[in-house]
Amino acid sequence: MTQSRSIVTVLLLLFQSQFAFGVGEERPAHPGSRVIMGWLESIFIKPWGKRLTAKLDTGAKNSSLHADKIEHFSKNGEEWVRFSLVDLEQNKEPPIQVERPLVRTAYIKSHSKTASKRDVVMLTVCKNGTDYPTEFNLVDRSNFNYPVLLGRSFLKDVAVVDAAATFLFKADGDSCAKGQPVPSKP
Repeated sequence: MTQSRSIVTVLLLLFQSQFAFGVGEERPAHPGSRVIMGWLESIFIKPWGKRLTAKLDTGAKNSSLHADKIEHFSKNGEEWVRFSLVDLEQNKEPPIQVERPLVRTAYIKSHSKTASKRDVVMLTVCKNGTDYPTEFNLVDRSNFNYPVLLGRSFLKDVAVVDAAATFLFKADGDSCAKGQPVPSKP
């Protein structure tokens, strides 16, 4: 019964958004509103404006980010993490060196039921002109197709995922710099 209610809720949200706002047009930003995003979307990591392709995964609780050369260090008495942010799709660009406070350590279960220990940091994701502070666990995702996975902890207040769609909004770094939504091309 719960699954059928969830399906009806998603269908109603899809129906309302298509007729009230048009395809690819963002709904007004007010508490409780969520946009419809495809299962793949372009995001920008701030403050660098680094464009990455993210897979939106409702089956994953946490968000993950591909990171190379992860190392720990102390800064002002706090534990920090330094890592290289590499775009797996555009290997031509040099990696970005990122330093962030360590938020926590997470133990993530894989399909093989083994848990891996991962560092978690807070980063700002910009999507369609809106900034979202988001926790990411750092992991080697070089064996995956996409460097970023956005899980339910990100999606719950932000988006409903249309599993049949990809890239519903134009990947426009300028909109993230200016904070203005940009609908996709018709």
